[in-house]
Amino acid sequence: MKKINSPEQGKEGSGLVGDRLRNKPTVAAPSWVMPGTIYENCLFLEGKVDEVALLFFESASCLAYDSSDLPDELASLDLTYHVHLPLDLPWQKPSAVVEIILELMDKVRFLGVRQAVLHPPVTTGKDAFSVTEASQALEVVARAWKKHGLRCNDLLIENVEGAALVDLVPVIAELELGICIDIGHIIAYGHDALLDCADIFDRLCMVHLNAPADITTPKGRSKHVSLTQLDEAGRHIARRVLQLCGEDCTFVYELFDWEQIEASIPVVEQLRVTEGR
Repeated sequence: MKKINSPEQGKEGSGLVGDRLRNKPTVAAPSWVMPGTIYENCLFLEGKVDEVALLFFESASCLAYDSSDLPDELASLDLTYHVHLPLDLPWQKPSAVVEIILELMDKVRFLGVRQAVLHPPVTTGKDAFSVTEASQALEVVARAWKKHGLRCNDLLIENVEGAALVDLVPVIAELELGICIDIGHIIAYGHDALLDCADIFDRLCMVHLNAPADITTPKGRSKHVSLTQLDEAGRHIARRVLQLCGEDCTFVYELFDWEQIEASIPVVEQLRVTEGR
C-alpha cells in the first residue's frame, strides 16, 4: 500500500530521532474528507492512509444506515477501520447508550472493526454529571461492551469539552478502558493537566490530530483546522503528546478536508523528531 510519506523518508536516522522515524504509527483519516458517500471517501483514502475513522456522529441517522451507506465493497479496500461513536448519546440512561453503541458496532462487524472512540459523560460545565455518576455510567457501558465480546481496551475514552479525563482516570484504569487524546481539545479547553498524568499515557491508544480554529470563541474552539495553525504554545503541547505515544498508537488526522490533512503531515513529523525547549 502506498502510505503517506514522511518528509524524512529515505534519510537514515540515528539515536532517538532515528528510532522515532522508524516507529511508524498507524495513520488514519475520517470518513469525510470531501463531499461524497462513505465508500467514495474511503476509496479516495485507500493508498493514502492505513485506516479510516467511520464517523457515526449522530445516533438516529447512523442507526438507520443500511448496505447502501455501508456497502460490502468497503471490506475489499486496503484499509482497516475504527468507529467514532455518536456525540449525542443519552447519558442520563446508560442502558440506552449501550443499545446504541452495540447496534452500531454490529453494523460494521463485517469490516473487522474492534476500536471505537467514545465521548464520556461531562463532569464540568452545563448539564454536568458528578464524577461518581459518570463513573457508574462508564461501568455500565464497559460491562456490556465486554459481554458483547469486545475488549475494554478497544473502547477509547476521549478528552472533550467538560471532560478532561483526569478525574475519570481511576474508573478508566479500573475498567481497563483505552484512551484517545485530542490535541486540539487540550488547547481549546485547557486540558493541560492531563499531560502530567502518567496513567493517561499508559492507556493511550489513539491521538486526534488537529488545532482549534480560535480559542476565544465557542465556535472557534470546537472547529478543527490544520496543525499549521498551531502557535508555539500549541506546538509545545502537540510535541509532548506525540513524543509520549507508544509505538502502537494510532494517529488520526481529525480534519474534514484532505488538503488540511496533507498540510498537517509535515508538522506532525517535525514535532515527533524535535525536542521541546
